[in-house]
Amino acid sequence: MNISIFASIWCQNLWDELILKNEIKLFENEALWTINQKTNKKFSFRVFTYDIKNIFYLKENIKYLEYFPIWIREKRNILRNFKNLLNLFKTVIWSDIIVIWGGGIIYDNEVQSNKHPLDQWVFRNKLFRFFRKKVIFYAIWLNIKNEENYKKVEKIFKNATKVFVRDMYSFKLLQSLWIKSEIIEDPVFCDKDINYKMDEWKSSLVKEIESNNFSLKDLDNVSLENKNIGITFRAWYVWKSWNEKIEIFLIRELVEFLLSKNCKVFFLPHSIHLTDIKSNDLEFYNKIISKSSFENDVFVAKNLEEVYNYYTEKKLDLCLAMRLHSMILSQVYEIPFVAFSYSKKTEELVKRIRSKTPMKATKN
Repeated sequence: MNISIFASIWCQNLWDELILKNEIKLFENEALWTINQKTNKKFSFRVFTYDIKNIFYLKENIKYLEYFPIWIREKRNILRNFKNLLNLFKTVIWSDIIVIWGGGIIYDNEVQSNKHPLDQWVFRNKLFRFFRKKVIFYAIWLNIKNEENYKKVEKIFKNATKVFVRDMYSFKLLQSLWIKSEIIEDPVFCDKDINYKMDEWKSSLVKEIESNNFSLKDLDNVSLENKNIGITFRAWYVWKSWNEKIEIFLIRELVEFLLSKNCKVFFLPHSIHLTDIKSNDLEFYNKIISKSSFENDVFVAKNLEEVYNYYTEKKLDLCLAMRLHSMILSQVYEIPFVAFSYSKKTEELVKRIRSKTPMKATKN
């Protein structure tokens, strides 16, 4: 079976990469969908991405292609975009199933294009329909702020074979447009075991802390001595003032406290965004460590593969987790973690882990 995937991967974010990895695994195990599609048990994937240089998940049956359009305003990209357009047509014709995936891949504004991104998806959907292809929207997270765009959203989803969303907002938006969808669990829960069931697994959650009110006293009842501690803090969310200097001071104070407990400290960047510095964990961690008293006493993972291995090889005794997928990976690989919750999505995840209640697929 030939499957093309329009993915939201381009900014070196472990979240996006692991969703893609597990999506492919689910497809290969035919555990993702039921569309009465006959298969020959041999799968080939073509994945569209904005970044074909920094590939996280490599496999013989996966080929990565660049999106059309890419920086279309620049004249030097004319031949590049012409090639990408040809690859788009060839891949659509080649495909048995087309999968449109990504957290926030369908939203109001996008920096990669001089056109409205919804117009791009309307165009692509017309192409899919022309060649009568089965289309699945998977783990979609809509972000439509302008109601005038609802008609375009309807055109994009109208003839889909299946629509899977990852949040209630997207579900209700599509429901208001009379488009059927289902809410699914985060696919990263399948990273270790494709048959993962939250209600059958022991919770790894040690404690929940509200990140914007964090103080060292919050760790008083947490066993820390002589442990390997992972830190996955996100810039601008550690303290309620959103002041970087205060954040750095607090995290340095935390690291010094952990080192006094004979801990080994590992900073694990989950996002190494190439253009948005505020989303680049590695840059943030380097600011914390540079010219500090512990500059030579802590460890920083340099790439996503190294970060991922800390979880899969269980190199940590405890994770101070703020990133959503740090919490999920800690849960999946049975690493005790303290959740530093900073948003509704992390609050909901912690609540579900604590109650061991999986997200149920809901049909309208």
